[in-house]
Amino acid sequence: MKKINEFKKDVQDANKCESFMNAEKSTFIATIGSNLKKVIYIASLAGMGLFLNSCEAGYVAEEPSYVEYARPMRPSAQHIWIDGDWGWNNQTHVYVQRAGYWDRPRQGKSFVAGHWQSTPKGKSWSKGHWQNNGRR
Repeated sequence: MKKINEFKKDVQDANKCESFMNAEKSTFIATIGSNLKKVIYIASLAGMGLFLNSCEAGYVAEEPSYVEYARPMRPSAQHIWIDGDWGWNNQTHVYVQRAGYWDRPRQGKSFVAGHWQSTPKGKSWSKGHWQNNGRR
C-alpha cells in the first residue's frame, strides 16, 4: 500500500512538472511567434524597398556617346535587327551600352526602339519593347 501511494505521488508530481513545462513552452512559442511576425514584416518591407530602388534608372546630364559596332550576319530572312540600348549600372552610376541583336518578329507585335527622355532631373533611357500592333 505504501508503494502504491508513493507511485501515485510520483505520477502526480510528474504531471505537475509536465504541465508547468508545457505552459512555459507555450508562452515562449507565443512570444517567438508574435516577434517573428514583426521580423518577417520588416524584412519584407526592406526587401521590397531594395528591389524597387535597384530597378530605378539613373539620370545623366548628357546622353553618352553611342559606339557603332559591326552588325553580325543575319541568321535568316525572318529576323529583324534590334538596335542596342543602354542599361544603368548601379555601382558606377553611368549608362552602359548594350549591343544590338537579331530577333524574330513577334506575331501581332512591333518593336518600339528605345529613346532618351529629358526630365527636370536630367536625361534617362526609356528601354525598347514589343507592343501590340493596335497600340500607338
